[in-house]
Amino acid sequence: MSGQYPGPFGPPPGGTPYVPGPPPAPAAIPGRLGTTARVLFALAPVVTFGLLGAVPSLVLAVRRRRAYDIAGAVVFCGLLLTLIVSAGIAGRLKDPTADLTGQITLFVLWFAPTPHFLLMDRREVWEAGRPAPQPSPSYAAPQAQPHTSPYAPTAPGYGAPAAPYAPPPPQAAAAPAALAAPATPVAPVTGAADDLKELGELLRRQSREGRP
Repeated sequence: MSGQYPGPFGPPPGGTPYVPGPPPAPAAIPGRLGTTARVLFALAPVVTFGLLGAVPSLVLAVRRRRAYDIAGAVVFCGLLLTLIVSAGIAGRLKDPTADLTGQITLFVLWFAPTPHFLLMDRREVWEAGRPAPQPSPSYAAPQAQPHTSPYAPTAPGYGAPAAPYAPPPPQAAAAPAALAAPATPVAPVTGAADDLKELGELLRRQSREGRP
C-alpha cells in the first residue's frame, strides 16, 4: 500500500480539512511614494533649516490634488514667501519687527512641515478619497467531502447491507372462471320406453303362438 494516502483505507471520513492561507499583502496605492522618498521629503525641512519647508506639502498637492492638500501647500508657500520678504526688510532696513516675523516664520517652516507631511501621507488618508473598489467574486471555502474507501465495510457496493426483502402483497384469490351451471334435468325418454314395451309384448305373443 505504499505511495497511497497515509493509511490503508484512504483519508479520514471527514475529508481533508481546509487550511486558509496567509492574508494577502496590502497592495500599493497608486500615486503614493515609496518609503525612501517619503523619508527624504519628511526630513527635507529639518535638514535645510526650513528653507525647503514648503516642499512636502507641494508634493502632496501635486500627487493627490485634493482641496486640503492644496490648502496646505498654499499656507506653507505663504510662510516661505513671508520669510523671504521679512529677511529682505530686516537686512536692508534693520527693522526689528520684520526680523522677529522672519524668525517665527523660519521656526514654523523648520519644524511644522515634517509632522504635517507624516500625518497627511498615511495610508488611511490616501484611501479616504479613492473610489470604493469593486467587490471581487468571492469563492466559498471548499467543503470537506466524505471519502469512502472500497475496502471500508460501509463503502457503497461492497459489504453494504442490502435493503430488506419485502414480499409482494398477497393478491386476492382468483374468482372461479365460471360457476358450475346446475345440471339440466333430462327429460324421460318416453318414446323409446314405449317402443321397447311394444317390442317385448310382440315377442311374448310370438312365443305363445309358437312362431319363430
